[in-house]
Amino acid sequence: MKRIRQTAIAILSLLLLTAAMPNTAFARSKGGFTLVIDAGHGGNDPGAIGRKAKEKTINLNVALALGKMINDAYPEVNIVYTRKNDKTVPLVERAAIANRAKADLFISIHTNASKSRKARGCETFTLGSGSSAEAKKAAMYENEAILLEDNFKETYKGFDPRSTESYIIFELIRSHDMEKSIHCAEAIQKKMVGRSKLLNRGVSNAGFLVLHRTAMPSILVELGFISNTTEEQFLISKNGQKALTQGIFEGFSAYYKQYGAAKKTTQAAPPSKKQEKRETTEAIATAPDDVNDTEAPVFKIQILASDKKLAAKDKQLKGLKADYYKENGLYKYTHGASTDYNEIAALRKKIAPKFSKAFIIAFRNGKKINTQEAIQEFKRNKK
Repeated sequence: MKRIRQTAIAILSLLLLTAAMPNTAFARSKGGFTLVIDAGHGGNDPGAIGRKAKEKTINLNVALALGKMINDAYPEVNIVYTRKNDKTVPLVERAAIANRAKADLFISIHTNASKSRKARGCETFTLGSGSSAEAKKAAMYENEAILLEDNFKETYKGFDPRSTESYIIFELIRSHDMEKSIHCAEAIQKKMVGRSKLLNRGVSNAGFLVLHRTAMPSILVELGFISNTTEEQFLISKNGQKALTQGIFEGFSAYYKQYGAAKKTTQAAPPSKKQEKRETTEAIATAPDDVNDTEAPVFKIQILASDKKLAAKDKQLKGLKADYYKENGLYKYTHGASTDYNEIAALRKKIAPKFSKAFIIAFRNGKKINTQEAIQEFKRNKK
C-alpha cells in the first residue's frame, strides 16, 4: 500500500512538472543548429568544493572554452549559454532558456564529488531512473541545487531532491529524443576519456531535473572528481581543462556531423519525392508484429543499434526476441510491441538489468512516429 501511495504521488508530481513545460516544448529551431551550453551552479551556489577550487568556476571555464571552440569550427552553430559569468541561475530557468531558444541540443557541464577521496573519473549522463546506485546519488546531489532557490517547493511542485520517493517519477518516463541523447553522450564520453586519460566511468542515466525539463536531446557531463586531490589538480590546470574541452568538442563534432549537418542540408535543399520515399521506407519495421496494422500507436522498446544485421541469437541481443527497422543506415533492434504504453513501460523496466539504456519508441502502421505525441494520444484515448 505504501508503494502504491508513493507511486500515485510520483505520477501526480510528474504531471505537474510536465505541465510546467511550455506548450512549444517540442518545437525545434527553424534556422541553423542551436546548442545550449549550461555551466552548472554559479553565484550563491558554488557546487562541489575542493581543496583549491569550486565546481562553479571549473564548469564555467570549460563551458566558455567549449563554446568558442565550436564557434571557431562551426560558425553556423548558434551558441546559447545559460550563464557566461558567476551568477545564480535557477535550475528551472536553465531548462527554460533552452526551451525558449528551441534548441537542438543541451549540454550541461558539471564537476563530480564524493565522500570517498578515491573516487575518480569522468562520466556522462542521460535522463533515466538511475542505472546504478552511484548514478542516483549523482542526480540527487546535483538536484539539491534547487534547495538554494526561493520558493523551490512551489516551483518544483513538491519535488524533494533528498527523498528517494521523489525519483519514482523517473521510472515512469524516459526522455523524448532519448536515442539522440545516448548517441551524443557516448560520443562525448569516448572522446573526453581519450583526450583526458581519466578513468572511464561510462555513460549512465539518472533523474536529473535539468534534463527532465528540457525539450530536446540533452546530456549532463561530469568532468571529474574535485574531491580527489590528484584529479582536482588536473581539473583546475590549463592542460586539464583544455583536454576535457577538446574531448567534449570532438564528441559534439561527431554528433553534429550526423544530426546537425543533416538538418542544414534538409533546410537548404528539401528532399525529392524519391528521397522521401526511400527515407520513409527505411523507417518501416522489417519484421512487423501483428499489431502494426492498427491505426493506434504501437509502442516498442529499442534496445540497441548496429551497423550490420544481427542473427536472431546474436549475443548482443542477450537472449531477447527482437525485431528491427532500418534508419540512417543502421539496423535498430526492438523488443516487445503493444498499443498499451503502460505494458511496454513495465516491460522496459523488466529488461533494464540487461539493457539499461533501452528506451520506448512508437510506430503507426509500421512507420516510426513521434513518441511523445503517441504517448499523449494513448492517454487521451484511455480517458
